[in-house]
Amino acid sequence: RIFLHITDFDGDQRAEDQISAASKNSTRSHTDSVSAALPARARVVICGGGIVGTSVAYHLAKLGWTEIVLLEQGRLGAGTTRFCAGIVSVAKPLSVESKMADYSIALYERLEEETSVKTGFVRTGSLCLAQNQDRLLSLKRLASRLKVLGVSCNVIKPKDVARLHPLVNIHDLVGALHLPGDSVVSPPDVNHALAVASAAHGVQIYEHTSVNHVVVKKGHVTAVETDRGSIECEYFVNCAGQWAYELGQSGEVKVSVPLHGCEHFYLLTKPLSEPVQNDSPVLIDMDGRIYTRAWHGGILSGGFEKNPKPIFTEGRNQLEIQNMQEDWDHFEPMLSALLRRMPGLESCEIQQLVNCPESFTPDMRCLMGETPGIYGYFVLAGMNSSGLSFAGGAGKYLAEWITYGYPSASVWPLDIKRFGNLQSSRTFLRHRVMEVMPLLYELKVPRWDFQTGRQLRTSPLYDRLDMQGARWMEKHGFERAKYFIPAGKDLLALDQSKTFYKPDWFDIVGAEVKCCKEAVCVIDMSSFTKFELTSAGDQALQLLQRLCANDLDVPVGHIVHTGMLNQRGGYENDCSVVRLSKNSFFIISPTDQQVHCWSWIKKHMPSDPQLHLEDVSWKYTALNLIGPRAMDVLSELSYVSMTPEHFPSLFCKEMSVGYANGIRVMSMTHTGEPGFMLYIPIEYALHVYNEVMSVGQKYGIRNAGYYALRSLRIEKFFAFWGQDLDSFTTPLECGREFRVKFDKDTDFLGRDALLRQRVEGVSRRFVMLVLEDHDTELDVWPWWGEPIYRNGELIGVTTSSAYSYTLQRHVCLGFLSPTNTDGSPATVTADFINRGDYEVDIAGQRFPAKAKLYPFSSLFAQQKRRKDDMELSNFQSK
Repeated sequence: RIFLHITDFDGDQRAEDQISAASKNSTRSHTDSVSAALPARARVVICGGGIVGTSVAYHLAKLGWTEIVLLEQGRLGAGTTRFCAGIVSVAKPLSVESKMADYSIALYERLEEETSVKTGFVRTGSLCLAQNQDRLLSLKRLASRLKVLGVSCNVIKPKDVARLHPLVNIHDLVGALHLPGDSVVSPPDVNHALAVASAAHGVQIYEHTSVNHVVVKKGHVTAVETDRGSIECEYFVNCAGQWAYELGQSGEVKVSVPLHGCEHFYLLTKPLSEPVQNDSPVLIDMDGRIYTRAWHGGILSGGFEKNPKPIFTEGRNQLEIQNMQEDWDHFEPMLSALLRRMPGLESCEIQQLVNCPESFTPDMRCLMGETPGIYGYFVLAGMNSSGLSFAGGAGKYLAEWITYGYPSASVWPLDIKRFGNLQSSRTFLRHRVMEVMPLLYELKVPRWDFQTGRQLRTSPLYDRLDMQGARWMEKHGFERAKYFIPAGKDLLALDQSKTFYKPDWFDIVGAEVKCCKEAVCVIDMSSFTKFELTSAGDQALQLLQRLCANDLDVPVGHIVHTGMLNQRGGYENDCSVVRLSKNSFFIISPTDQQVHCWSWIKKHMPSDPQLHLEDVSWKYTALNLIGPRAMDVLSELSYVSMTPEHFPSLFCKEMSVGYANGIRVMSMTHTGEPGFMLYIPIEYALHVYNEVMSVGQKYGIRNAGYYALRSLRIEKFFAFWGQDLDSFTTPLECGREFRVKFDKDTDFLGRDALLRQRVEGVSRRFVMLVLEDHDTELDVWPWWGEPIYRNGELIGVTTSSAYSYTLQRHVCLGFLSPTNTDGSPATVTADFINRGDYEVDIAGQRFPAKAKLYPFSSLFAQQKRRKDDMELSNFQSK
């Protein structure tokens, strides 16, 4: 019914005029763009003249850098930036992403004053619409998280939506989230302004200059080879957008930049009979899979369809991105959704359907940081259709990273080292982005899993466990069992169960936890990262003493839990280290630390042929035997007493289990429960597992998954790296001072920072919060990221949570970060924590909680009690 009247797209010409102006103005003071010779040397070379590359150049220049060269293979901003929809919104899944978007809004607003370049900045605000209660609940959770960041937002009723945007049909809405600070800009103009500001600070910009490859010698960037000559440099930044993957693969030393392009569609209408005001709010209708903004009196509307069209799988085939072929059949579902939401558009004229490429990553998060194995090679790409929102903040963080060695905020969820070469397959990327693009607007409940690119890395026991009812999740490409469905359960219903409330697997996990506490369970934990560090002399010990906060000079066979800290005292890794022999160590780290931990150790390793680091993750299957009867099972299989008198805690012995020799048996479980970890050479894995299950039958053995492990470790107040700990968290802030070798006259990374903090006190503290008056059956569950209030004032945020089947209550872990009246950080003491009244905000509803600095005593944990009959305060114990 819509009047399809296609006219010439004068916006194309306008964008081209702006790009041309940006090119001329930004390069005039340094070069004639094409005719001038490239400099022979620079400190940093940036590849990519879109909004991401110009943002990095701008922020480096602001930090005082000189000798910055920006290279663009075509014209400035002629890539994805040219066709960007121009929406800047803080409504993002991760807090660090919202921070970047919030900074971008502030940057774009002030650029006009700084450069005298009109950027088209209009603070329109945005409306995130909800067509059902689950969506509204997700928006309420988002609103709670944004308020922690100081972002103004409100959950509003449908009638308020109609008041703010009269064109919106509200008949099927149940509410919305209003973000008054969100904005729209003209992307080519912002790109122009950043280029002008960069050039004014000395950045040299060269168009029509293609980077052929980056020269790497002895693990360091040394030069960039272009089609116009070579530039020696210390740092290289890959901001090549769509072509970042190909650029990474172009050199002799390959760099994995896992992203893939998809076609992205939006339409432009001619001005309506009653023109849409420029300051009309942006509409984000995720249930309808569309977004809409005002555009020259008309409407710009696009979306993220269920059946995206991946492109450029075969590689780079054009220098500049042109408007690709229209596909009205493909766009029809989004057009229908637009007309349902804004019926008044039925008689409008369409100016053009725009089809442009966007790049997406395997987990919907951008790629940022220094690449593993190559010092000085940085990447900022893969913006998942949020390049404009992220460019300002991401450019700032990356410039800080290059300058200081780290950004001013924890960006681990975006760090390129979260991926490895295993995610570089073009087939994997093509299939995954076909799932990722629709997921941008999909309703994602806690603990959802990707469905594509699965079974990439598996334990030798995968098929065996799968036949016994394992339900799987994926971590760093590795399949891990969540829980095991007992025979007779409705498998389909469990697999499709998605909720913010009590999940259908609740009783299943509860039975696994009960078995861990009363009998014995087996959890396959083969996904853990495992390294071996060896040396001819004491080089291995000396390196670990330098890298680790805890003392590694322990007798052979002892296990040490320790952090590897940075100069600020923050955790770069949290691991367990076993001294296998005088000069040999076994390092066990979290699954997703495989690339990051390897890179961190190699970065600090001296060039010594007698010192060797090997990744042995694939060599060993890891079985975790948890429970009081674990020692009985192993005793029968090894004919060795496994009692604490003969096998003390945190000890490792190489033993025979069944017929298999050379099994590394360790008295730890990562849960606080009694038991053992078995590191088994993979050829023996199936035999040992079968023997353990056979002998364990008499002791009530059963399989368990990571959901049970999570419940156990959280109720024991165990912090996990990547969830609770990061590079900004110190041992003193999370109660691990006892794992720091202050009493040793041994220097280690972060020592000086920790000594200062020891004197000055900590300004944030890791705590355990036990919810009260929270109905597990009826109330929304906490998961992570919930605001924490003390005496009615916002003081922190949760980092992880789980239901404790022992305490019969929810337990949240998180950080308290109080401030003084002037806004400066305040010192946190035990007395301060104990005297407060606490609440946890779950989707806008606050629940009282008891805060603890230590886990509850095992005596209390074993008592069965009704939650309404007893007060936790009567049983506090250290």
